[in-house]
Amino acid sequence: MNSESQLKKNSLGIWSLIFFVVAAASPLTGVVGGLPVAISAGNGAGIPAIYVIAGLILIVFSFGYVEMSRHVTNAGAFYSYISLGLGRNTGVAALMVALLAYFAIQLGVVALFGFFCEMYVHDHLNLQIPWWVFSVGMLLVVWGLGIESVEVGGKVLGVLMLMEVGIMLLTDFAVLFHLHASAVPLNLRSFIPDVVTQGHLGIALIFTIAAFIGFESTAIYGEECKQPEKTIPRATLLAVVLITLFFTFTSWVLVQAYGVEQIVAAATTNPGRFIFDIADSVLGRWAVEMMSLLLITSLFAATQAFHNNISRYLFSISRDGYLWKKMSAIRAGKGTPYFASCVQSVIIIAALLLMVSAGLDPMVDIFAWGSAMATMAILLLQAGVSVAVIAYFYRASLTVTHYWSHFIAPLLATISMLAALVMVIKNLDLLSGSSSSTIFVIPWLVFGIAVFGYVMACWVHNREAVKATV
Repeated sequence: MNSESQLKKNSLGIWSLIFFVVAAASPLTGVVGGLPVAISAGNGAGIPAIYVIAGLILIVFSFGYVEMSRHVTNAGAFYSYISLGLGRNTGVAALMVALLAYFAIQLGVVALFGFFCEMYVHDHLNLQIPWWVFSVGMLLVVWGLGIESVEVGGKVLGVLMLMEVGIMLLTDFAVLFHLHASAVPLNLRSFIPDVVTQGHLGIALIFTIAAFIGFESTAIYGEECKQPEKTIPRATLLAVVLITLFFTFTSWVLVQAYGVEQIVAAATTNPGRFIFDIADSVLGRWAVEMMSLLLITSLFAATQAFHNNISRYLFSISRDGYLWKKMSAIRAGKGTPYFASCVQSVIIIAALLLMVSAGLDPMVDIFAWGSAMATMAILLLQAGVSVAVIAYFYRASLTVTHYWSHFIAPLLATISMLAALVMVIKNLDLLSGSSSSTIFVIPWLVFGIAVFGYVMACWVHNREAVKATV
């Protein structure tokens, strides 16, 4: 591998990786937007326990995932791991699904950013600026950071992530202090079986797993982090634990604030104000203003994280000869895949403007489709990686002492991910928030892009075989 196709080594530490992962998960967006729906359409006051279950499922998945990271260090992540376990053609199919997932979620997050910016500017400055203007402006900033050194992006994401998590945790502790001062006893009823199993467990699980999207991206930075064989496993597991603790604690605090019996009604009646009303009551109006602003910056941080993911996937597959070779170019002195960043930025901006010209709504259409498609695609990839782990280590003939991380955990993860995938397909309307029947086209798009990737890989390999015989 020559230096022109080599990402900058030793540029990221464990906390930089965690910042990228948590920023992609966009915790404040998950609490403000996803949590009320998970409560009202899911299992109500039992939602904290479901976050724990979702976290445990992803920790089990992580055992096999991080074991693969010890044996291969490549920006391709899903693509590289599935290629090793199930063959290069299947790996390319997985990469097409990964690109679809990250492009879809990035478009959705970008649209949501513009939507909230338009509201914020109108409410505070009385200006009416189209949402897409903010979205395009943000994409240009993300583009600039994407071709800059990866350390700069990591620092920016770190600051934004700490601020959004900080305001939510401040609200949580203020609620607990207020309840203590009012002599209201705390309880653990959210973890009692009768409460946990009420409502729709499947829907609750879908929303909680969706809150972790992006945690798997640690392996994408394998070529750029320090001691990747140690850093990636630690960052992956720590990121899952931190995200689990954050959502579990925050949702439990909100159950204490609203009450076990009243929380479903509160989340259903006014989901848009569900979090803001609590922040206003315990901290004051300033907290609502700060939270509204940090909600916007959290979407920016998520966009930056997904931009980095896409750029490195494009870089990896281009370096392997499946796409335009130019996208494997590295910016001199910075070690970033600058041309892949440029290509994906142009694609995202063009796609966004095309959707604007088609009159699509940023939240009802673009975000709804993007988040649903990304959730389904990531679950399919996680199942594929788990199968690939089993296949890879089976061929390696490892000893019985490795059975947990090389066979049992991946097998359990495969079953869990496929079960969650089936639930997502059955409940796409609830996950997306769209009542349109066209939302059920998404599974065809996800599986269709996988087939396209497989066929494309076969064609490339056949072409290379023909050239080799000439």
